[in-house]
Formats: sequence, C-alpha cells, structure tokens
Amino acid sequence: MNNVLLEGGNVFKDEAGTVLTVRINKADVLPTIQWLETITGLELTDNILGSAGKNTTSGDLDIAVDANKVDKNEFAAKLGEYITKKGGDPKQWIKKSGVNVHFKTPIKGDDNLGYVQSDFMFGEPGWMKYSMRGGKDGSQYKGMHRHVLLASIAKAKGMKWSFQNGLMQRGEGGKPDELITRDPNEIAKKLLGLMATAKNIEHVEDIIDFILKMPNYEELVKDARETLARDGVELPKANQIESMQTGTNAWFRRMMEAIK
Repeated sequence: MNNVLLEGGNVFKDEAGTVLTVRINKADVLPTIQWLETITGLELTDNILGSAGKNTTSGDLDIAVDANKVDKNEFAAKLGEYITKKGGDPKQWIKKSGVNVHFKTPIKGDDNLGYVQSDFMFGEPGWMKYSMRGGKDGSQYKGMHRHVLLASIAKAKGMKWSFQNGLMQRGEGGKPDELITRDPNEIAKKLLGLMATAKNIEHVEDIIDFILKMPNYEELVKDARETLARDGVELPKANQIESMQTGTNAWFRRMMEAIK
C-alpha cells in the first residue's frame, strides 16, 4: 500500500515498550466517541470506521475526518491545547503518521477507566467508511489484513490498491498513479472477475472463498501470504483439484476470467 496504515492500538508505549492503551468494549465505544466530540467540536458518531462498535471489543477507534474541511495539523494542535490545559505533555498523548492523528483517549473521558488509541484518519469519509471495513467478529483476519490481500491481488493484475484512494492504475515512467474506480462493485470485478460483486470483497474470508479455487490463486495471494506470515497469519492453500473440475463454480469463474 502506498499510504501509512496503522491498526491495533499500539502507538503509545512507555520507555520499557509496554503498550499504554487497551481494547475497548463495545458498550464504551459510543460514549467515548461522544466525549471526543465535546473536545474536538466535530461530529464524529457517524464517521466511525472498522469494527469499533460492532465487534465485542476493538483494539482502537478509527474515525474518519474530512480532509477538505479540517486541517490535520490544526486538529492535532487543538488536541494539544486540551492536553496542555489538563497538565499533560502533548507529545505523550498525540502522534502523527501518514494521514493519521493518533490520540491516547480516556475511555468515556475518564482517566480512571484506562485509555484506548483513537486514530483520526483524514480523507473522504464516505469512501473511507467503505474502505476501512473491519474484520468479522471473532475472525483472525483484521481490516488491515483485507487491505494487504486486496493490494496483493491488485499487484498481480498490474494495478494498485489504496485504502485512501481506491483502485489505481500503476504509473509508468515516473508518471503518477491514476484512479481506476472507487465503485465497490467495479473494484470487485476488476480484481476478482466479472461475476464478483462488492459483497465478495467485504472481508478476507469473502475474498478467499471467491478466489481459493482459481488456478492462479497462489499468484494472487503471493505478496499477501508473505506479508501476513510475518504476523503469524496464514492464508488457506489452494485446492487445485476442484479448480480443474468442469462445471464447478471455480471452473466457471476461470472461464469468465479467461474471456473478460
């Protein structure tokens, strides 16, 4: 991916490397977001990204901020003013990376309840709500893993996946990448084939289920398999036998791929 994407609530650590934030329970997500609204002056409730508020617990709070309306540096400075007023050091509470402003957030605004990492992600909220889809509750695959897999498939097909921008055509000869589409159904068809729809790229499991029996499965997931393995996450092996059986769904998908 061509943009920095951090997940998992591990930005804030002490000198010994101990993570200073914790997972947040589903019931505490909305009250915490509402508290953040009071100190930022922004409406954030409808801009929650990923699995926060959906799964039983979440490692962090991903929140979209409209980059066309809010300046990232000014936003970080405003958070810094709040921390300074309460006697804290902004450097210990606020960090920036890529399109993100990370904030060590008191759960429900109460320091006694511990802290969760809030990631304010600057971009186009409408697109990010789709792009930054979280993993299924209880799944080993996180939203970040979905991006890794989509990027792997896009690369194998000569394209590039950007969680921030959409499906891109790789620039050649020093030329910049160009947007192909942000339409989820079109993205699915470009990456998986003509029979694919947006539902087939919602989660890692959906993508794998669709491509697992394709004859070029291993090529599509090559980069993703190597990247995820470093985090101890494995992707299923291809079932080459069924993929060659005439009349199966996998065979029909292969035929459609061949004529697209």
